[in-house]
Amino acid sequence: MNDALDQLVDEYELGRLLGRGGMGEVHIARDRAGRFVAIKKVRKTLSLDPVLCERLSLEARLLGRIDHPNVVRVLDGGVANGQPFMVMSRAFGTPLDAVLAESAPLSRDRITGIMSQVLDGLIAIHAAGVIHADLKSSNLLIDELDRVTIIDFGLARVAHEPLSDDEIFGGTPAYMAPELLAGGPPTVASDIYAAGVVIYELLAGSSPLPRSLPAVVMMSRRMHEPAELPSKRNPDRAISAALDQVVARALAIEPADRFADVRDLADALAVALAAWVPAAEDRPTREWLRPPTAQHVAPTLRRPATTSEDPETIIQSALTNASNLVGGRDVTSAIATLEDALARLAPREPMSTMLPSAWRLETILAALYQSVGKHDHANRLARFAFQHAQDSKDPTAIARTTGLLAQLANGQNRIARGSRQPIRGSRTTRTVR
Repeated sequence: MNDALDQLVDEYELGRLLGRGGMGEVHIARDRAGRFVAIKKVRKTLSLDPVLCERLSLEARLLGRIDHPNVVRVLDGGVANGQPFMVMSRAFGTPLDAVLAESAPLSRDRITGIMSQVLDGLIAIHAAGVIHADLKSSNLLIDELDRVTIIDFGLARVAHEPLSDDEIFGGTPAYMAPELLAGGPPTVASDIYAAGVVIYELLAGSSPLPRSLPAVVMMSRRMHEPAELPSKRNPDRAISAALDQVVARALAIEPADRFADVRDLADALAVALAAWVPAAEDRPTREWLRPPTAQHVAPTLRRPATTSEDPETIIQSALTNASNLVGGRDVTSAIATLEDALARLAPREPMSTMLPSAWRLETILAALYQSVGKHDHANRLARFAFQHAQDSKDPTAIARTTGLLAQLANGQNRIARGSRQPIRGSRTTRTVR
């Protein structure tokens, strides 16, 4: 029977093949309401292998714990004609490695937007007690609006779960931490390493080590040699020392030398990217920005702060200093540095308003507030940043501040519901005839 026409279950009609891996294959499908979903099932030739069938069942259970806009969602699952299957939300977009092959190098703003979503999704994955174990650029889908979806949890596992005697771990060598190449189990630290490789690719345009190297050669080099800094790999981009420091720490040989968690990595990367002034050819042209219309211009109201320093100098200096402080794990001082800079930018005249460019400081400060548990401060400052971004008429600023507001709101919703979602076992274990 032709798989493309096979009725998997009463509720779903299987369509064309979207992708195939060593264990399973993913098809587009349509439910009774006409909505498109993705169905993953064990390949027919392997459907009698109980280990692979249990692997797919585990993948469904782990995905069922996670509820985040940047992570593919599991909707249903079961067994049909002896084949386990899992129904997922239909994720749209192009794999990040294909985006890089066509468009590298990406601008600083695109890197910032993409990585903030990747790391926010990874934070939610870890908060659910799950290790992705196969994070790589080909498992990150990027749609036409640069929205990110993390996919493929085929190698995922429960964090801190005791290892079975016969458990074997796989992965893609170019993204595997040294301890994984040496046979160790996936951990939060190894996911952070993989995220560091993705950041490296976005900055330098290539992986730390050639993907064609055999795994044994990669293991030997990674166990003894720190990765070449992105600034050395691509000197034409003028990659900052702060970004080099973030990447080097994420790719540290010893897991204990990496960031303690993904939130620490996200904070350090956000500050370093905000302070980075890329090479001139990397900076996006601003000819496409909409000119301000008359009703949006407030004559003589928006004046710079009465200071001898140029506002841009204040912003750039504060971002650089904050980046160094976050890199040194002194978030408190980084927050104080940004607060001081905003105070210096504040207008002195009663009828004046804050400079629109203040959103660059406000977004980073809001993220740092959130990281230390000051959620009210973070939300209030994020709203200010959004307003100032709108005043600037800069689409990039508006997109970034809108995304920040959404991330903060999503984080609060997760806290309100509890970080651990119930496992939908009742649906993923049913048998369909």
